[in-house]
Amino acid sequence: MMEIGSLWEAITPAAPKCAKLTDAITADVVVVGAGFLGLSSALHAAKAGLDVVLLESHQPGFGASGRNTGFVVPSLKTSLGPAEVVAALGADHAGRLLKLVAGSGRAVFDLISRYDIDCDAVQNGWLQPAHSRAAEEVLHGRMPRLVAAGVDAEWLDRDAMLKRTGLPSLHGGIRVASGGQITPLAYAYGLARAAISAGVRLFGDSPVKSIEPDGQGWRVRTAAGEVRARRVLMTTNALIGNLLPELRASIIPARVFQIATQPLPRPLRETLLPDMAPVADTRRHTFALRWSPDGRLVTGGMVPPLPGRMALARRLFANRLRRMVPDLTEVRVEYSWTGMIAGTLDFLPRMMRIKPGIDAVIGCNGRGVALTTALGREIGPWLAGRMADADLTLPLTAPRPIPFSRISGLGPHLILPVWEARDAFEARFR
Repeated sequence: MMEIGSLWEAITPAAPKCAKLTDAITADVVVVGAGFLGLSSALHAAKAGLDVVLLESHQPGFGASGRNTGFVVPSLKTSLGPAEVVAALGADHAGRLLKLVAGSGRAVFDLISRYDIDCDAVQNGWLQPAHSRAAEEVLHGRMPRLVAAGVDAEWLDRDAMLKRTGLPSLHGGIRVASGGQITPLAYAYGLARAAISAGVRLFGDSPVKSIEPDGQGWRVRTAAGEVRARRVLMTTNALIGNLLPELRASIIPARVFQIATQPLPRPLRETLLPDMAPVADTRRHTFALRWSPDGRLVTGGMVPPLPGRMALARRLFANRLRRMVPDLTEVRVEYSWTGMIAGTLDFLPRMMRIKPGIDAVIGCNGRGVALTTALGREIGPWLAGRMADADLTLPLTAPRPIPFSRISGLGPHLILPVWEARDAFEARFR
């Protein structure tokens, strides 16, 4: 029976109880948005000695954090090798970002271990096979610089990759041993419990209505309460709404869809991704695949902006599975869900100073689990004054407006047919 809803909601125990903000309170810092980034930042800020209030419009993990595929990916987007990051950020900040990304998988699994987070964590690596011979050459050429940056990467030729994936149409590629997979909503709930235990006051069902100057700090108002603080950190990712127009104008919101099949036979699970290491190839419209804890295949991506997009996503991704996975004779989509991610033009995250005392981190471009966790581990001590602005991994910049930002979210979906045509051509002829 098909469920129009998230598999993660179905298999994750209840969220920690987060009361609604109904009073006027004070804090050192207000974090807005309880996804992975907000939860990690709030947790580490509290551990650094700050009085932290975390405001969430729904409940922890409601947005993209609780709706993604749960890949722990110690890597940036496929198009961003070390050379591209250096060109975009300069050698200094590029080196810092590559080092942070290299350790981001360990940051996730260390937190899971430290706080005993029950989220079906499997650290058996993350696989990035090439979709074509040309892409394989590009990946292979990046290996020396990845290893030099501290990434625990190894090269797998096509035969070795086939043994790891069971997907014969893919080529050789990279395995990053510190990667893996989690149940993302359960991880968000675990981070929320850890933050609360560290002293964070986490309020759910408390969407922020306004942020106003208040002497030397800021007054953050919700429908039923308010917080006065000297610092505000925005970690809303794509769900910024109209709260801070300059922040909304700096991202490309993209809607992503996920599906989960029926539980599949154990013999298939012994040959397809037998280590339960998730796979994401080098296509522009990435083919990503993992096993769920209860033996389902989970995959997804974007779909064209047409009516009935959820039904279209179920059909498109089920057909993609049939093409990619040998001996997959029957595919029933039993769960399907959607969420919004925030992208940037260069596929790099941004750390922005909106106004003195209001900062934002945004635009993880689908690399949210590992990258946001690792960034939060740095942001917490920075908010506490233990790190100077100049020492941050990402440069602290003003917002960079994206042209036609109000309709920028249509761009990735409109160009999707072009991406898929190029992917198919390269897979066949290159």
